[in-house]
Amino acid sequence: MLKGLNSQQTDAVIEPGNVLLTACPGSGKTRALTYKIAYELERLTNSKKIILAVTFTNRAADEIKKRIRELNADDTNLWAGTIHSFCLEWILRPYMCYLDELKSGFSISDEYNSENLMSELKKTYGLNYWESVSTKYMPNGQKEETVYRTLLDEYHEALASKKLIDFDQILHYAHKLILAYPKISEILKNMFHLVCVDEYQDTQQLQYSILAKIMKGATGNCKMFFVGDSDQAIYGSLGGVAKEIEEIKKEFGVVFTSKELSGNYRSNQQIIDYYRNFQTTDIDIKALGINADDNAVITYNRTVHKDNLTVSISEIIKQKIAEGVPEHEICVLAPTWYLVIPMGRKLKSLLPDVKFDAVGLSPLLKNKENTWFKIARLFLVLPSPKAFLIRKRWASELINELESLGIILFEDKEFKAKTLLKLINSISSEETDGLKYLEECFFELFEKLGITISSNVMLEVHWEAFFDGAKSRLENPDFDLAKDIESFRKMFKHEEGVVINTCHGIKGEEFDTVIAFGLLHGKLPNWNETVNRAAEKLLYVICSRAKRELHLVSETGRVTNSGRAYNPTYQLGSLDYDYD
Repeated sequence: MLKGLNSQQTDAVIEPGNVLLTACPGSGKTRALTYKIAYELERLTNSKKIILAVTFTNRAADEIKKRIRELNADDTNLWAGTIHSFCLEWILRPYMCYLDELKSGFSISDEYNSENLMSELKKTYGLNYWESVSTKYMPNGQKEETVYRTLLDEYHEALASKKLIDFDQILHYAHKLILAYPKISEILKNMFHLVCVDEYQDTQQLQYSILAKIMKGATGNCKMFFVGDSDQAIYGSLGGVAKEIEEIKKEFGVVFTSKELSGNYRSNQQIIDYYRNFQTTDIDIKALGINADDNAVITYNRTVHKDNLTVSISEIIKQKIAEGVPEHEICVLAPTWYLVIPMGRKLKSLLPDVKFDAVGLSPLLKNKENTWFKIARLFLVLPSPKAFLIRKRWASELINELESLGIILFEDKEFKAKTLLKLINSISSEETDGLKYLEECFFELFEKLGITISSNVMLEVHWEAFFDGAKSRLENPDFDLAKDIESFRKMFKHEEGVVINTCHGIKGEEFDTVIAFGLLHGKLPNWNETVNRAAEKLLYVICSRAKRELHLVSETGRVTNSGRAYNPTYQLGSLDYDYD
């Protein structure tokens, strides 16, 4: 089981108590986390005990599940997902009857619906679209927003009128439940054998509080395994708190053993020495991989105009592919979504034969909380032996989702997920238009299930969000999206293409070649960023994704709303370095 781990990784995995593992980039953090889960799964003596892995993104949760299967470990007793998914599945849905706000039923306001509602309210109140209105709650139950409280109250009233809650309310109500009913914490603590928290440095205080309340349950013996790196704490503006070990001990009321992973198996030493210029701690990072002594290519372009930027980046991509670098080993990233989305569209136009995994190239928002998205992916990912396990898991999630809406499927069936998959596999459409194809399939599925969509309010709310969101993207000339069903299916084949994402979105991933643009003060860091040394941490994360090549760009020609030119990010522009 432990074969292939180094001594530091092995030490962390076999530690019997609570562990706080500090891991520098490329040190095998996910590897250690995965092996810890597999190690503990093998040693479970109670078949009812669960190992919980709380990840920062759904993509990270999927990666853990994939690696566990590759280790041939039985993942029956593993649950992996985001803190929001955890609160929904383990706290809100089982215990919603105890809260007046939820007892008559609720559904999740997806990203499209919440942003639309907030945008309309900002217009009503005379706010600019870029002005921030916080929807977060503090551990004391109070709303974080103080300036625009009237607007925020109206936002929450509009959600409540449709029995919707947003992502911040998921955390708020989960915390409220476990505070009011300590028995919930006791039940959960008794169910869990091990709780793993990935990227702990970006955990919000309310999230810490939820987990701490559970771990302080009166009975139960559950261990914790926290993994992270304070140098990569880039979600401070969104409430992330990089706590020290003594603070975490105090929060959870237990002893943690501090462990460290210091060797880097990802980048060559030249790349490491470069990004250590932005390091905020003094951990010495040594390259230990087979490429440790290879020469790096590190460039910094401060002269290219924004209008020529896409051509410049496309040339680098073409050159790397010609040299034999796989498409999925190339990453293009920027600090913000609104820079990333048009870049993906333009690169796809310039390089039509290159595959891309780019935000905004699909008309469907990857909103896993929308019921119709959960159904759509089962129709868009075609049956195959390779896809069977993931589709079976999606079918189980959909069955649970429909049950939470009061729709019980296959009451007399033992293998519900397989039954649902068999039914979905029997349904198709002759439509070539993606949205019309899905609409026909949806109607046929629910007709065969004997369910009238219009009879369920929440199905209708999610239907509106799903189709209105997709139509708005398809009609937006800035996206220039394909409408055919085959293009819809490509959104689930992201492993194959050049990644185009934000520096936040690629956290935890690695690439042969990283191309980062938009490295301008006001964008990196954002004008409103108040977190200490935010620029250094963002640059540290960006640069540490690269194995061999790093291309940095602070393009010219971008101006603020007042017409003032953006300047290169100071911490990058002032660095004295002999670039290639």
